[in-house]
Amino acid sequence: MFVSLAACARRPAPDVEVPRRTARKAVAIVRTEAPAQARLIERLVALAEIATAAEANAPWWEGSVGRTEAAWLRVARAAHDAVAAVRTADAAAEKRYAGLHPNARSEVARALAEINEAGMGPREAAAMQRALVSISLGEKLAGVGRRQEAADELAKAHASAAVVHRKWLALHARFSDRANLRLWRAWAEQTIAESRRTGESVLLIDKLRRRVFLYRGGRVIASYPAELGANGLVRKEHSGDRATPEGRYHIVLAKRAPQTKFNKALLINYPNDEDRMRFALGRRRGTISRRAGIGNLIEIHGDGGEGRDWTDGCVALTNEDMDRLFAHVRVGTPVTIVGTYER
Repeated sequence: MFVSLAACARRPAPDVEVPRRTARKAVAIVRTEAPAQARLIERLVALAEIATAAEANAPWWEGSVGRTEAAWLRVARAAHDAVAAVRTADAAAEKRYAGLHPNARSEVARALAEINEAGMGPREAAAMQRALVSISLGEKLAGVGRRQEAADELAKAHASAAVVHRKWLALHARFSDRANLRLWRAWAEQTIAESRRTGESVLLIDKLRRRVFLYRGGRVIASYPAELGANGLVRKEHSGDRATPEGRYHIVLAKRAPQTKFNKALLINYPNDEDRMRFALGRRRGTISRRAGIGNLIEIHGDGGEGRDWTDGCVALTNEDMDRLFAHVRVGTPVTIVGTYER
């Protein structure tokens, strides 16, 4: 009788509450970053629940000993592996974000300083906007723990800022070219020597430094901050390019209001003979369109002080500085415009 009752007794039901809770926590951890693994855990949990119910309700002679434990063991292993993988990925993302963040911020700040350079175009402006959006979004994602996505946004910010910097480097490459530096130095020193010889005033305009230097007797007696054409760092080739010319010129007309809308203006003799020769050569080579003209009406004028290069190729000073400059120059005063000049 004892043997019969023992044989009929059911095995105690296994405690599955702990693996259930563990599985729920694992799904919550991995769902965002590894949704496929979260779905796998949920499918395994469903199968384990079926096995648990089936074993609990089966007659003792049909029971499958260990079926429930095996099903929940599969759940535990999948949960452990998924959580470990996500945490490993999170640690890698944290390291990647920490490495990218200071550089990305530095590169975006540099691009912000470079974007207002004369010669930057719509492509660079759009890249600058993308860089700002990406750096902001990346920092916000990092703030809520989404470091992998945050690092991806920082990488985008880096790439966009690089577009701006490459254009800036291209614009500035000509200012370290030895042939250009020799030519500009020759122009500047010839103009300064003329001032020293005659004792008269001459103007030397340094485009890179955005300064107009007033010389008399070969010595600088004043200098004024200047603004250039919107594409002012390149050498003017034709009308409409918004570039500021480079060369040796002289004042041909001094204007006061109402002759000019810019308070005061000094018209120079652009284009000179060298400008015409270069323009003709560009047309022959096909680098200048047949429909383009050479341009004219390049002035040193007032209404400056905006803090950016904005003119159509002229050199702009504040009205106060134009008033001061006007007192020292006349028609015929030499005006030399160089890329840059260091004595």
